[in-house]
Amino acid sequence: MIYFNIVINKLSTGKALFFFFLAAFFGLCLNSCGTTKGASDTDLAIEQELDELSSLTENHDAEQLYKDKDSITLLFAGDIMAHSVNYYISDYPKIWRDVKYMITPCDLAFGNIEAPIDNTQKQQSYPNFNMPQAYVEAAVDAGFNVFSLCNNHTNDQGLSGIKETIKSAERLVKRSKEVGQDIYFSGLKDGKSTAYTYNLIEKNGWKILFLPMTEILNRPQNSEWINYIDTSEKSRQAFIEYVKKLRKANPCDLMVLSLHAYEPEYTRKVTDSQNQFYMDLLDAGIDILWANHAHIIKDRKYIFYSATQSHKVIMYANGNTISGQRTKPELTSKNPVGERDNTGDGLMVRLTFKKQEDGNPPRITKSENLFITTYINTANEYVIKPLNQDFIDYLWDVPRANWARYIQHRIDINNEYTKDYILWQ
Repeated sequence: MIYFNIVINKLSTGKALFFFFLAAFFGLCLNSCGTTKGASDTDLAIEQELDELSSLTENHDAEQLYKDKDSITLLFAGDIMAHSVNYYISDYPKIWRDVKYMITPCDLAFGNIEAPIDNTQKQQSYPNFNMPQAYVEAAVDAGFNVFSLCNNHTNDQGLSGIKETIKSAERLVKRSKEVGQDIYFSGLKDGKSTAYTYNLIEKNGWKILFLPMTEILNRPQNSEWINYIDTSEKSRQAFIEYVKKLRKANPCDLMVLSLHAYEPEYTRKVTDSQNQFYMDLLDAGIDILWANHAHIIKDRKYIFYSATQSHKVIMYANGNTISGQRTKPELTSKNPVGERDNTGDGLMVRLTFKKQEDGNPPRITKSENLFITTYINTANEYVIKPLNQDFIDYLWDVPRANWARYIQHRIDINNEYTKDYILWQ
């Protein structure tokens, strides 16, 4: 088998288009995303006024997702976290207000809840996270409707936290059904069966098989309640065989694997063994491998199968969608590439698939990289903003010159250090 690799770099504006082909097929379009204490009352008033205006228009040159009946649009975010500083905001929906327009047009939007959701306990930050149900509700109301519940922090509150997370998920599903919407949670088990939990989602004539797994647990206890595999070669080979059987037993258009990877945090490196495991999983039946854990954005790989004109995708990590890890951004640095600075940015990958008339697997007709950043406004609220020129212009208007320059640096850094790879085979 012959492989060809091409690296696609993004434009500094955060929007890029690229078309590539083999025998005149396959097109992809890519779109590239503290309060300072002591801010004056005037600064606060100006920022709040501009903030409210932007929320009313919500244009941000967002495009309408036009698609035919044979297409489906999926969005993949990163880690949805909550540190102590994230709870400074009293209105959780405000976290998502300026990026909601990116999420809601999608048929399915995937997020990783990196904490137990135990409403019987108080909210907690690192190292033993606990997230109130209302925090997750805000993500649901922003448009997310498919969630992984398994990761290294799943067991932070012990078995009682796992059981309460299951109850919270059930309440959220019921809440959504009452308004005519469907949401999906998976990744936790009943502690009795060894079978992994998954969702077979039917949406607009499509069947999407969603399987979330974690390779890492901070505490080994209660693993029988979690979709967990260790990283031994024997376990990985057994899991590959499981994927083959699960795909065969559940005919679907696309199979999505969420994998919380056993890897170092805060580094963009992908090991050869990790990459080979991912490629083996694609061969076993996975179409979209959506990995996380690094808390920073890593590369993506698009695989084009010339024989069937179809495509598969690996996302090695989409960073933090929301967190409080960047509490002190290096606003005055000309090259803010510190470990914590990288944790403040995230990526939402939006993919549109189309069914092929000849019965071959679906192919991608559009792919968009939507870069986002966690911004600390003058009210000391951590909110998500698009990482683009519009946000820079907004910061100059507020005015927050240090933040404006900082965000420009962050755009340049993400353009330089994260890439899309195209692989033909």
